[in-house]
Amino acid sequence: MVTQILPEAPAAAAQEVRPSRFTYAVPHDDGGLVVYNSMRGAITYVPESHAEAARELLGNRTAVHRRLDLPDELLPMLDGLLARGFVVPDSDDELQDAADLRDQRVARTDRLELILMPTESCNFRCTYCYEDFGLDRMLTGVQRGVTELVRRRHEESGLTSLSVSWFGGEPLVALDVVENLSEFFLDYCAANDITYAAGMTTNGYLLTPETARRVTDLEVRSFQVTLDGPRHTHDDTRSLMGGHGSFDTIMTNLRGLAADPDLDLDVMLRTNFTPENVGSVPSLVEEIGEIAARDDRFTVIFRPVGRWGGPDDDAISACTGKDAELLKLDLNRHASDAGMGVGDTKMLRPGGTVCYAANPWSLVVRPNGLLNKCTVALRMVENMVGRLAPDGTLHLDDDRMALWTANDETQDSGCRSCAFRPSCQGAHCPLIRVQDGVRPCPSVKTWIGANLQTFADLQRQGVAVVGGAA
Repeated sequence: MVTQILPEAPAAAAQEVRPSRFTYAVPHDDGGLVVYNSMRGAITYVPESHAEAARELLGNRTAVHRRLDLPDELLPMLDGLLARGFVVPDSDDELQDAADLRDQRVARTDRLELILMPTESCNFRCTYCYEDFGLDRMLTGVQRGVTELVRRRHEESGLTSLSVSWFGGEPLVALDVVENLSEFFLDYCAANDITYAAGMTTNGYLLTPETARRVTDLEVRSFQVTLDGPRHTHDDTRSLMGGHGSFDTIMTNLRGLAADPDLDLDVMLRTNFTPENVGSVPSLVEEIGEIAARDDRFTVIFRPVGRWGGPDDDAISACTGKDAELLKLDLNRHASDAGMGVGDTKMLRPGGTVCYAANPWSLVVRPNGLLNKCTVALRMVENMVGRLAPDGTLHLDDDRMALWTANDETQDSGCRSCAFRPSCQGAHCPLIRVQDGVRPCPSVKTWIGANLQTFADLQRQGVAVVGGAA
């Protein structure tokens, strides 16, 4: 949550403090200052009346501030900055703190994240899709392997947290597989005191209120549904397999979900934008705002369409770089004006831009038992890291696994000096590093000033901006 640093903060006990190496202070257009710390995930707006004092205390990261050396008028500001982690005791070893944060993530053996593909079949044929729909329903032996893997991980490593993400293809095409495995997960986790959470990436066409009730009863409660603008642009890029439009059915389903206040779910509405459709996206935002405005179960995100390895990549017109980021932020403002919550500030939290594929405890399980790290580039050799046996044994290629999980930002001079490091930990997109041999930086870090100003404005306006520790 964004708060305002005001002079009423309690006095700090520390006598020698310095600006945190993970603090950003960016000017706001109204003369104020937006202050953000990536180790704390804290973002604060400093009004113009106090901005100069904050700049004086944060402007030099190597400066050590001693209370006795500061004028009285700066002391309340110093105390407020210290309380929120924007300045830290001079004795703090923040580089070690960042290394510990990364080590705690990669060393976990009590957590398991499974991205399950109950089928690679799909009822859509999206123009930018990179999948080939080659595999049908998840084999019975693979389903048994999934359940046995969970048992093994609990018995051998003391599993305390299981996260399941249903992916495809379109997972609701194989709803029975989702239901069968979900029943096991619920029963086993309840019997063994394992924290369980589940979500689904779905095109939304089959997500009727009745289906939503069936899967939410099995604790599948978070959904990502994509709408590519209003009807005329969405149906051009996200048509059914037979060529017919899908927009009207998805919107009918969303209206049904919103109309049932007893449905315990979270729906993230994603819009993929291109130079061709971006001008129409605000009208979509208004339309979904009429359905779900001020309903905190619904949030929106906006993402530029990329060339993700599909057969039509050469024909795709993509927004890239700063243009894409500024368009995304402008669409966030449109969403806030329509009363919709915006789901992007999770990226500002510690670990918020670490890719799931960089986590050793995260695996994609395909319908035939092949194991991948990334849901993109499924047929890339380096992405095929092993196979799941029916008895739950993981047959992994350690060298291929290391391509995704073994990056060490403590040995990278660029990462070591980066103020955004706790958020991405040098692990934003391992796919780019594997394919191109370069260290990828998240766009929110590259264009940090514009992002911080937008997020601060949204939260000051009382818009529901979804966050949460990774």
